[in-house]
Amino acid sequence: LFRSTVEKNINNMTIRMPHQLFVNGKFVDAEEGKTYEAINPTDGTAICKVSLAQISDVDKAVAAAKDAFENGEWGKMNARDRGRLIYKLADLMEEHQEELATIESN
Repeated sequence: LFRSTVEKNINNMTIRMPHQLFVNGKFVDAEEGKTYEAINPTDGTAICKVSLAQISDVDKAVAAAKDAFENGEWGKMNARDRGRLIYKLADLMEEHQEELATIESN
């Protein structure tokens, strides 16, 4: 349907952003193949087309998340181990804060 990522050169870095839905651990097109334009709020220009989730896509995502929690590693993990992973995620976010801020602001 369209490229799987959008590439932008911002703040002296190349940012590649997926524009599909993330369902069950994979980036996928919306079931009906519908898209919409993501608009840059600073100037009103279209950034790219992104997948437009339908009710069936949301139902699949919710079912996958429920299954992952009930049957996957996260749901079986004790709170202390989950906490360690959350702290590791926080450390990674801090390490990549400039990239994350660039993505969030564009």
